[in-house]
Amino acid sequence: MDPSRFPNGITQSILCVSVVIFLIAPTCDLRAQAQVDVAVRVATRPLALRPLVNTFAPEPPSIDTIIGDRAAANQPRVDDGAFIRRVSLDLIGLMPTADAVEKFAADSSVDKREKLVVDLLADELAYAEHWLTFWNDLLRNDYSGTGYIDGGRAPITAWLYRSLRENKPYDKLVRELIVPTTESEGFSRGIKWRGRINASQVVELQFAQNVGQVFLGLNLKCASCHDSFVDTLKLTDAYGLAAVVAESPLEIHRCDLPQGSFASAAFLYPELGTIDPAASRPERLEQLAELLTKKENGRFSRTVVNRLWQKMMGRG
Repeated sequence: MDPSRFPNGITQSILCVSVVIFLIAPTCDLRAQAQVDVAVRVATRPLALRPLVNTFAPEPPSIDTIIGDRAAANQPRVDDGAFIRRVSLDLIGLMPTADAVEKFAADSSVDKREKLVVDLLADELAYAEHWLTFWNDLLRNDYSGTGYIDGGRAPITAWLYRSLRENKPYDKLVRELIVPTTESEGFSRGIKWRGRINASQVVELQFAQNVGQVFLGLNLKCASCHDSFVDTLKLTDAYGLAAVVAESPLEIHRCDLPQGSFASAAFLYPELGTIDPAASRPERLEQLAELLTKKENGRFSRTVVNRLWQKMMGRG
């Protein structure tokens, strides 16, 4: 397989790796075992993260080792019919035609499975239409709904669909969500709810929660109300990230009670860099986009790898 066919693409390069591992696996056990290591091995960037787990746990074996051990044990591979059916449904959401199945079965090339994966990923229309649902759910993209006022949220569907069709690099896609155009601003605007709401659901804290959850795999919902009871995230962490997008001073509330102090814009991991609280809102968002997507932020790449792995394997 030649990953250069999809240079820095939003998901295709990662899927080229994960789909082949998935489809050569003869049992669910192998797929379950392999997923344990994906976040560590597929995304090789260093991780800048406060320790939230037992850092003394033994390092799991690499995916290469697991696959190699099973191959050495002469585990059977799925037949061509099962392969083309699975990979077509997983990558573009469509069953292969009868002609395509016959042609694939008759092909004697040793690399025909890898070529099939590449060809399916290159079908930009089918790929975009299939994966649009995945990204709609992840980015909380919607048109309407109960509970918020008319115009209380802005859909990003047209921008998202075009991004998938263009195979937009993932870091660029995220930058356009953090520093949005008029077409992509719905993500950062969040939802303007009807009536009185909890302080932890103002649009600024929605932004912090969404950025943390989607791009870093961090749940900031507890820390938007009080210091978290289940990890090291603090109330000031959530409010610091929320203050990046705030257009006016953002007063900190604890359990819905004002604390008489105001949030200062900050990134969750200052060891990666800082955000200037005195900078303008557009400048703060630019700084946040840079910190999120910089190569030293291993949390960013590993989070999307895990999400795609879960989509392909059912666990992540």
